[in-house]
Amino acid sequence: MSKLIKLNANRATQVIGRYELDEDLEHLLQPDMTPGDFIRVLIEQKQYLECVRFLAHALPKREGIWWACLATRFTHTPDTEALRQQTLKVTESWVRNPTEELRKQAEKLAALGKYKTPDSWAATAAFWSVGSISNEDAPPMPAPPYLYAHAVSGAIGLAAVADSEDEINSRYQRFLSQGLDLASGGKGMVHEDLAPLLDSPEQKAVTA
Repeated sequence: MSKLIKLNANRATQVIGRYELDEDLEHLLQPDMTPGDFIRVLIEQKQYLECVRFLAHALPKREGIWWACLATRFTHTPDTEALRQQTLKVTESWVRNPTEELRKQAEKLAALGKYKTPDSWAATAAFWSVGSISNEDAPPMPAPPYLYAHAVSGAIGLAAVADSEDEINSRYQRFLSQGLDLASGGKGMVHEDLAPLLDSPEQKAVTA
């Protein structure tokens, strides 16, 4: 891929330390792998959901949440219910302008969606990314590190399975291409072929 300049780890094992890798896939991980190396292997093995989880924990917060928004936006149609549209709109606004007011709005809309839609989980990712996650009348309590990334991967996973089971793999490929474009410093463009994204030499990633 062009260089994965946005990933905040130099080795894949650093990213795996942020979440629990499926034990059935542990044999795919080698100590000297870069994040790009491991992404390549996961895609070759068609382990798309695990690749989403990995990339969600490797991207910076705002890029990861924007990725969730892009995947969610793909599931919308003119007939998408108003609550979902408003939830996504607020989350997208938070990414562009991460104010506390928008973060709290995202939390309330996510709860109204009952955490059953990609929109709800994208909004939850925004809420969990910074600040306190406790009730307003309780002492401040920050979210555990990378909890937001679980919500990012949840949003993208739900977006992949929405509506048609026949399109799951193609949707994962689409969303992964957008995530890799973001990781390369892009805006989340769709690439029809993942191979060019995975073939170029990878620059050493920045540290967190």
